[in-house]
Amino acid sequence: MWLLRPPDTGFFDQDQRRAVEVLFDAILPGGDRRPGAADAGAAGYPDRLLAMGAGTHPEIPGWRTAYPVLLTALDAAARRAYGGRAVAGLDRDEATALLRELAAGTLSDWPPGALAQPAAFALLRAHCVEGCFGDPRWGGNRDAVIWRWFGYPAPAEPFTRPAVTGDDRPGAAGARTGEAP
Repeated sequence: MWLLRPPDTGFFDQDQRRAVEVLFDAILPGGDRRPGAADAGAAGYPDRLLAMGAGTHPEIPGWRTAYPVLLTALDAAARRAYGGRAVAGLDRDEATALLRELAAGTLSDWPPGALAQPAAFALLRAHCVEGCFGDPRWGGNRDAVIWRWFGYPAPAEPFTRPAVTGDDRPGAAGARTGEAP
């Protein structure tokens, strides 16, 4: 019998984790009345998943190789486009623009041997969606916030975003870094 055994640590370093949080917030943003990737702690999903072995999922070794290269390349693209700021320092609109270019395959200086840009975007998008809508035991969908909002397994619960300052948003200038969502 297979049992989920969450790892003791995550895969990403502090900067990588923050970059994934910003990217996921741009992929599936929340609103005042609907939760998004930041509310669900969706970045926790690939962070936990990639810390597991290939016995958990056969693509984990490839993802472990792909993510650091992808995040480094996106940081370089962000620094060129946004005055030296890395992905972790982008606001939602800037991260969205970066992701649009990635999906279209139009970012310059993409590293040879890295996932093709559209495939890299597809990986980020898939892990974001899985981190939002998957079982919370896998590290995302914190407190089943998205399930509850959709009404699973009971009637839907309303969602009201807690009041936060602009600096608390993922990617906001001055946002806290390195904190688990």
